[in-house]
Amino acid sequence: MKKINNIVDIIKKSALFLLVQTVLILIVTTLLFFVGVTITPIHLPVITILTIMVYMLFYKKDNWKISIVAAILGIILFTATTFIEGKIYDFTADGNTYHKLAIGSMKNGWNPTYEDSKDFKEENGNVFDTDEDNINTLWIDHYAKGTEIYAAVIYAFTGNIESGKGYTVILMYIAFGILFSYLYKDKKRGLLTSLAVSILLAFNAITIVQIFNYYVDGALMMSILLILYACIVESDKEKYHEKENLLVLASSILLCINIKFTGLAFAGIFCFAFYVYWLIRAYKQGKQEFIKVVKKYTMFYIVTVLVSIGIVGYSSYTRNMIDHGHPLYPLYGEGHVQNMVVMEQPTSFNDKNHLEIFLISMFSKGENVSPTYSKENVQPTLKMPFTMSKEEIQNYCIPDIRVGGFGPLFSVIFIVSMIGTIYIVIELVRNKKWDMLVPYLIILGIITILILALDGNYWARYIPYFYAVPILVLTYLLWNKDKKIKYGLGILVSIIMLINASLVLSTILKNTRDNDAYVGNRINEFVQYCHDNEIVEIELNHKGVQGALYNIDDRGVKNYEVKENTGKNKEGYFFKY
Repeated sequence: MKKINNIVDIIKKSALFLLVQTVLILIVTTLLFFVGVTITPIHLPVITILTIMVYMLFYKKDNWKISIVAAILGIILFTATTFIEGKIYDFTADGNTYHKLAIGSMKNGWNPTYEDSKDFKEENGNVFDTDEDNINTLWIDHYAKGTEIYAAVIYAFTGNIESGKGYTVILMYIAFGILFSYLYKDKKRGLLTSLAVSILLAFNAITIVQIFNYYVDGALMMSILLILYACIVESDKEKYHEKENLLVLASSILLCINIKFTGLAFAGIFCFAFYVYWLIRAYKQGKQEFIKVVKKYTMFYIVTVLVSIGIVGYSSYTRNMIDHGHPLYPLYGEGHVQNMVVMEQPTSFNDKNHLEIFLISMFSKGENVSPTYSKENVQPTLKMPFTMSKEEIQNYCIPDIRVGGFGPLFSVIFIVSMIGTIYIVIELVRNKKWDMLVPYLIILGIITILILALDGNYWARYIPYFYAVPILVLTYLLWNKDKKIKYGLGILVSIIMLINASLVLSTILKNTRDNDAYVGNRINEFVQYCHDNEIVEIELNHKGVQGALYNIDDRGVKNYEVKENTGKNKEGYFFKY
């Protein structure tokens, strides 16, 4: 038992090591931006050393052998993930447009705190002059840049732009390790229960489809679920490892806000609701406790938000507010762009309310049904739970799948989750377990409001928070082995969720293998062609995919020129030559 506890402790601490490293990469890099220091190859090793120092100081009173082993494990996991990701090409449109364009620009000296990306040209050290008509400069300059900063720091060290996209895998491990330790060591749940819930929290259709590309929704999902975890633990009267938990909460808020604009809203809504709950609960305990809690959590949130928005998020939120009068420009404010999630929704959704749209997506075949992708006005295809086709499963190689995006078996999981949710609420009320009921209702209530109020609830990657519902139900079902019917049902649900995720993973692995081989061959052919010719003219598939040119730069190829129309037809990497 002691040996297992030590292993679990090592897993948790290695997860926290990686969390601290991720956050410090963002904080240190953006602080250096303020004093004019751009990203360099020594950023990563220096920040890693700083991470070790902060981590060992944080755990100075703990078993130092376990802490050292955990730190080494964290470094090994980070190195292995970076190495593997560097061997796999991102062949997505988003990855090779604004994500790589931002990452490559920052690696080469762009300082987003003080200048726009389109002003960072070859004369400043960039690989190429960004096309003035490239719409991606709008997203690069104004969107949250958390994952791009993280990737650029790694890119500067490795010299391989593909190596920086491991953040989704890292956050999956962080979420798994922290929750696994909490369930097994703190809550004394069985090993099977702890593993099942923790693995399935991280291992799901949203995260899996984005482990080999620069999409950010899987990373956003993990940060949201970590926020919910930390808020639940903080609401527990036993206060497990409070210093550690507040570190998780602050770090997750910072990441959530700086991964994506919607992260600011999601983190703010959930955290504010729990903040109010903590104050109300403290008020009932007396004036002294109330004042203590107000000071503690108010100061905690003020510092966290200031660092998240005022420092790490300065180049997006703060600059947007200063330059355009709205922190979420260009989605809102004067001159904002059109709402893409509404433009992309199937035309049959136009006369339906948000609840209808959500339910149709839950019970539809997984596919990209939208005006952009559909031919002949194709609409979502409803299907019976437990049914699927080979064609549908193959659709889960799409990182931004529009309809039915939680997986081919999620309609079954959805039905069980709804029934389980009702059962849990009734049982908690009947047993008067108010301390469990209130946090549960806060989460359910906010999720319901978001589903009913916001556009885009048909698109799974835009509602990653909904995955908390089946996870909470699964946790409740597996909580007590002595209640055999509930526990047995929990095992059955675990198996269905595991199969659902595994089907997506098998599709991703096969698709990645095939596409990676194809892309690798095309790049190798292009590199050889450039070696055999003095100047090579290339034609981009469209102006937005300039980001893909950083891959060519990584191979040392310089003797090419981008032309509007070359008339050539040899396939490169998002270009012809």
